[in-house]
Amino acid sequence: MAGAGYYNTTYTIGNREGLTDTVADLFADDVPFFAAAEKIPATHPKHEWQTDVLPSAVTTGIIEGADITYAVNAARVRKYNYTQIRLRNWAISFTQLSVNVAGIKDQVGREMMKSMKALLTDYDKRFLSSGIGTPGATVTKARLAYGIQKAIQTNTGRGSSAGGAVPQALTESKVNSLLQKIWGQGGDPRALYCGAYQKRVISTNFTAKTGFSFRIEASARMAIANINKYEGSFGTLDIIPDRQAKPTDIVIVTPDHVKVAVLRDIEQYKGAPSASSVKGWVEAEMTLQYGNEKAHGKQTHLKTASVAGV
Repeated sequence: MAGAGYYNTTYTIGNREGLTDTVADLFADDVPFFAAAEKIPATHPKHEWQTDVLPSAVTTGIIEGADITYAVNAARVRKYNYTQIRLRNWAISFTQLSVNVAGIKDQVGREMMKSMKALLTDYDKRFLSSGIGTPGATVTKARLAYGIQKAIQTNTGRGSSAGGAVPQALTESKVNSLLQKIWGQGGDPRALYCGAYQKRVISTNFTAKTGFSFRIEASARMAIANINKYEGSFGTLDIIPDRQAKPTDIVIVTPDHVKVAVLRDIEQYKGAPSASSVKGWVEAEMTLQYGNEKAHGKQTHLKTASVAGV
């Protein structure tokens, strides 16, 4: 035994490996923006809806007995978005399916599950983005859906001055200014989506906090530095961190206007047997119906570092 008078792990070749029958999954699969949106049917790759607004309020009176002159209200406006196809595929060799795998009972089912989770994160990211929609007019160009940040044109704010290169910190004043713009247009802002850093800025530096108690027992040794709701001058916002949000931006929405229009729901497919493997994929086709863009707002070009207290 090469110098050893007893069996030990260095010289013994029959020991089994110490691989446990567990897998430590780290799936960042929550999709808050996508999950919160009402799901509605789509019937065409170009999905359309209408928007309408009230005329401005007036304070003038009418003369008794006056003849009526008829006014025409503003016409409804037709809006659209394109359905976007996404798929996630996988392949497992026949040999791999035949071996004993630790912690996995169904390799095909697991790959299918991971693909479905990944597909939802794809849509969450696209719908929350500033991506521009395209009709996919050629066989080499895919249809793409407008993201809500691209749709928002009226209620906007920049962390830096127009054309400026230096981003600024997100502040309570900026959020309230954006809320005022949305409210002034007739919106009912109730949800703010942001990335991890902007969530920390809000939790650390905003003063109007709701949703938790300041009376904390000293013996509990508990410190709370979190805001899940923010009550401003124009209502209470849910502060929702989304891993797919752009780090430099926040988006505030009127939830009733945000819907996901589904042309083809998520389906599982089996690939053709073209090689010594099992293949498959999941695929869907859907788009974002953002309602009236004036019901939402965005703040862009924000700092992602070196904000006081964060």
